Amino acid sequence: MPYTAKSGESRDKGCTQEEKVVTVAAHCLLNPLTRVKGLAPLPFRPEGPTVQLPCPEALYLGLERWAVTRNQLDVPQFRRFCRALIEQYVDLLQMLACEGAKLRIVGVAGSPSCGVATTSSGYTGGRVRECEHARVAGRGVFIEELLAELERRGVTFRAEEIGKK
Repeated sequence: MPYTAKSGESRDKGCTQEEKVVTVAAHCLLNPLTRVKGLAPLPFRPEGPTVQLPCPEALYLGLERWAVTRNQLDVPQFRRFCRALIEQYVDLLQMLACEGAKLRIVGVAGSPSCGVATTSSGYTGGRVRECEHARVAGRGVFIEELLAELERRGVTFRAEEIGKK
């Protein structure tokens, strides 16, 4: 059963205002070894409490995967996989928010999974070949599922992305 704070309840225990911001980071921002080979690490140094999300692409496709686009991942099975990955994380984030934490979700610009404002499109299938893809407005599949579940539960958050847009 999800935790919800009772009206007026606070278990602040002396936290300062700065300590109340919790950064929720896409996995590769803290562990660049999970990025598609050939992609440079993104400069990211969170301050304060941080929750590292799992990398859905590495867990679903492995570390030897090819670059993929949102349209390749936007299938029912991958969405179910993402929802299963986030369930316990959203429980934790909901509890933290009930304790007064402000959630700062940080995704990766252009990511088919973790883009917040930009994702990728292209690769229409077929044999492996040199392909181009475009950065387009929209969310990655994993972040879309994460934010939808937070919204469904009424959890307040701020979402942003880093990287080349």
